[in-house]
Amino acid sequence: MKNGLYIAVGAILLIGLIGALLFALRASKVDTDYYAESQTPLIRKRPNALKTWVRQKLLLPALFGGKHVQPIGWYILPTRGQCLMILGYLVLNLVFMVVNYPAGINVKSVADRAGHLAVVNMPVYFIFSGRNNVLIWFTGWPYKDFQVFHKWIARTAFLCVIVHAAGYGYKSAQKVRRRSYELFLAVHIICAAIFLMFAFNHVAPSLHPYKRYIWACVAIWSLDRSLRLLRLIVFNRRGRHTARAKIIPGTQTIRFTVYPKIKDVGFVPSAHYFIYIPDRWCFWECHPFTAAGWRPAGPSLTQTPDKLLFALERIKTPADGSNSSNEKDAVILTTTSASRKGPARAKLTFLIHAQRGMTRDILQRIINSPEKSVDVPCFLEGPYGNLRPVHAFPTVVVIAGGVGISTGLPYLQQQLHRRREITHRFLLIWTVREGSLAEKVLREVRGLSFRPDVAVRVYITRSNEKDSWRMPLGVKVRYRRPLIEEMIVKEANSRVPGTPMAVISCGGGAVVDSARRGAVRALDGAAGKKGRGEVVYWEEGYGH
Repeated sequence: MKNGLYIAVGAILLIGLIGALLFALRASKVDTDYYAESQTPLIRKRPNALKTWVRQKLLLPALFGGKHVQPIGWYILPTRGQCLMILGYLVLNLVFMVVNYPAGINVKSVADRAGHLAVVNMPVYFIFSGRNNVLIWFTGWPYKDFQVFHKWIARTAFLCVIVHAAGYGYKSAQKVRRRSYELFLAVHIICAAIFLMFAFNHVAPSLHPYKRYIWACVAIWSLDRSLRLLRLIVFNRRGRHTARAKIIPGTQTIRFTVYPKIKDVGFVPSAHYFIYIPDRWCFWECHPFTAAGWRPAGPSLTQTPDKLLFALERIKTPADGSNSSNEKDAVILTTTSASRKGPARAKLTFLIHAQRGMTRDILQRIINSPEKSVDVPCFLEGPYGNLRPVHAFPTVVVIAGGVGISTGLPYLQQQLHRRREITHRFLLIWTVREGSLAEKVLREVRGLSFRPDVAVRVYITRSNEKDSWRMPLGVKVRYRRPLIEEMIVKEANSRVPGTPMAVISCGGGAVVDSARRGAVRALDGAAGKKGRGEVVYWEEGYGH
């Protein structure tokens, strides 16, 4: 690839040189006496049909419309022969742009490749631009033909420069976004306002009412900001809320528990809220987090001892098939064997992986606190997100990665609190780095061993079998990465034929991409009367 463009240009020029030599050789053999009545045999020789067709259809005509020198509109179109050469050169540049990335393709590598091609093209369009171009003498092509190639090669190089600049501009913007999101957001809003202002001034003199489109954009933006403010006022109408933040031992994950002053926070599985911390200097900063759980205000009950759960698990179902099933016993146990501890405040729980900015500031506060937990004032905006009707699917597979369990856990609790009416198979697959995170998050999950329709599989990637984690009964633990695609396909193939299946994913890029690929593979053989049934895929997350 290093000299591929030069080789291609050289090959084209070599064809031109060979053609020029053939014409010169032909001219040297022709009798120069043009006034003689007889002609030499060479002059009387006729071209073959293929050569004539190529010249008549591909090389000589104008591109279309029969006009080459006369402009069509404001542009002079090249001939078909010139277009073929230009198109070939563009395709060659495109091929060199997309092939052979030994270290993998990414924004930086594509930007570097585009910059490389822009520089490599420079000598070509510079030499084609000169009036004393030596290639004119070698090929016999007219100067105006070289001017056409000069323009198009320069345009190709300019496109490469745009890709190069856009790639590095995007990369720089992403760095600023990651390191200082608030600065990025402020610049983004200012640039949007400037854009609207210049667009309005640009279309103002026009007779067409273009201004209405600009005002529509202003109205949409203003309405969104007004609704945000309204949500913020309604949710925090009784003042700011108090949150208890503490680190889950052995992890960098913060359990952020908000004690709201209102009774109804609109919680549903997959709901996410924007959290503001008003005692920071940038009090306007907010970030979205998915709620992992919601407990309304009311009497608090102690949790059922694990030993009782284990003992109850061994109870056999009566042979007469009566309603005293394990599932019913579990419900009775969790409601009658608990002792009251008094009224409990409502709480909304978030799992936050500390990164930069606001979350790093909260983490630092916790580390500096002697109790390793801090009370943080906060405002909430929300809820946002959509409740997925997973209860309407006989088979449900939830894929979670890391703190993406915040999406999966509410659906799991929802399934455990429902009777097995429609959903007969609920599988939660959670891949997590630290076993301590899985232990602390799942410790409040009860009743798994009494629900054969529910399966929870935890894959711990940074621990081994020597570590001991206390998981609820019914949770299967593996110390490796899960084969997410294969597991989804297996569930799709093992379900009752013709029944639909829902797949929900939330987590890091590798996890959700694997889940999406698995859902796509599960669609093989889904259609038709003998098909296995529909597969619905939902990917939870939010652009921010």
